[in-house]
Amino acid sequence: MSFMQPNKKEWKEIKKIYLEAFPKAERKPLFVVKYSIIRGKTKVITVIENEILQGFAMVIPFENMVMVDYLAVSNEIRSKGVGSKIIAEVCKQFENKKIVLLIERINDSAINSEQRSARRKFYIKNGFTSSNIYINGISGEMEILNYGGNVSVQEYLNLQKYALGRFMFKVSRITITE
Repeated sequence: MSFMQPNKKEWKEIKKIYLEAFPKAERKPLFVVKYSIIRGKTKVITVIENEILQGFAMVIPFENMVMVDYLAVSNEIRSKGVGSKIIAEVCKQFENKKIVLLIERINDSAINSEQRSARRKFYIKNGFTSSNIYINGISGEMEILNYGGNVSVQEYLNLQKYALGRFMFKVSRITITE
């Protein structure tokens, strides 16, 4: 596993996994992600085995925090421990920072309620805890999870402003909910 600036072949694989793993409402356009990587704002951690990209995490370091913007594993090898390896590597590489990520809020009436619960259980199993902060935005209702210390509402909002930029932060319409 390593930080890398993906080459053309790897971007093709990242795009495939990205599109299969995230609903459209949660995906940023890939050109925005690539631009953020080129500018040095976003880092990519990948798992490549036998020259095949198995999964990746896109992280955004900021001050004393790191946001896991995206973490995805290929459908072909999901539930084989690759996601746990990726999250462990993120926690290791940023051991002195609070690690923050968003998941869809648990909602028993949601179409993907089982997937939401499984995703939350995965992160809890890997050492994350709830910040007890919930947001609403373009992607819907989300819960903020953290590792290595609790993030405050203001820290999270500052992180999102940095990650998105001031204009896109306003467009995202992120609000804190109960």
